[in-house]
Amino acid sequence: MNNLFKHRFNAHLIEMTKYLKYVFNDFFVIALMFIFGGLLYEYSIAIKNLSAGTWWIQPLVLIILFISLQLGSLANFVKKADYVFLLPQEKSFYNYFKSAMKYSYVMASIIQVFVWLILIPLISKTFLNFNRSYIILLLISLLINKYIILGTSFIDIYSNFSNKRNLVFKIIFPIISLSIFIWASDVLSVVFSLIVLGYTILAMKKCTNLSVHWNKVINNENSRMHRIYQFFNMFTDVPMLGGKVKRRKYLDSLLRLFRNDNVFAYLFIRGMFRDKEISGLYTRLSLIGSLLILFINNKYLVILLSMLFIYLIVFQMIPYYFNFDENVFTYIYPISNKNKLSSFVNIINKLMYITIFLFFIVSIFSNDIYTTLILLLIDFVELFLLTHVYINKKIKKAELKS
Repeated sequence: MNNLFKHRFNAHLIEMTKYLKYVFNDFFVIALMFIFGGLLYEYSIAIKNLSAGTWWIQPLVLIILFISLQLGSLANFVKKADYVFLLPQEKSFYNYFKSAMKYSYVMASIIQVFVWLILIPLISKTFLNFNRSYIILLLISLLINKYIILGTSFIDIYSNFSNKRNLVFKIIFPIISLSIFIWASDVLSVVFSLIVLGYTILAMKKCTNLSVHWNKVINNENSRMHRIYQFFNMFTDVPMLGGKVKRRKYLDSLLRLFRNDNVFAYLFIRGMFRDKEISGLYTRLSLIGSLLILFINNKYLVILLSMLFIYLIVFQMIPYYFNFDENVFTYIYPISNKNKLSSFVNIINKLMYITIFLFFIVSIFSNDIYTTLILLLIDFVELFLLTHVYINKKIKKAELKS
């Protein structure tokens, strides 16, 4: 089973590497450098303006640490076919899941260490009881709590934890442990966590001879991979991410904004409204970009962020042009492909006008009027280049390949 896990892990690594090269392209890496540098600069300025004992810092640190503990789930790489073909070896899967636990814990620990490093300057400046041992114990507490959360997921593979028990060990316990650490005693919190950790390890060992809840394991892994594919889908087309359609009657009134005599225009916008993946991607990127612009005061970084998110949205919507190509009924329309392309560009333009207007509004609250106007101008120029040059080249290139 160890060899099986290694094989699955290597296959997973190859697949992730294939998609990561699209995520960390030259443009996005440069943008990330500016974004990360700008955020660190803003963070350092904010810390300088804080004083020791500021009342809202401790609740904020508690929330950040709690959220960080929820990041990183148990990755088991189980396939749907395992339930049929590997069921006779079910008992041997205990070692397989132990390997999965080790891998998941290492990946989750990296997140905890990163969050811990980010919070050290804030804690050292504002916490009255800060010292070297306090910050080291905080990292130990985070690593212990994360192991308990992943251990609970491991036990849930076998014992079918109730929702209440999951709530206790994954939600309530971390909050109590971190609250004790921040407001009472760091040593007491670590001791409390160690006791729960011992209980978790013993419970994991008792799972050796129990049966696996295959449906739950498979569904959890599919959900985890779906979240990863959704992230990659922001940068490139992901074939494994099947589109889901949902009737959204409340958006019917918005169709007037996209009213067009062309059949393809109506088909594209109606499809985008109903398709969960494309509508979710457009909404998520627009909102994330708006929030970043709202809370960042650096004018250069704000303009760069708006350009980055407009590019990402347009780039990810291009594959939707081919969404109906396999539908035979679209070929009986007496409309040329040129008309189809102009309709698609028209729909993209109107959707991006909404996003640019949203960026403009939130920028007014966080930046001066000159920065906001420059942002608006640059965004419109970028959109013009994307829709009149970039989209045409990408679609024609794709059509030649097919």
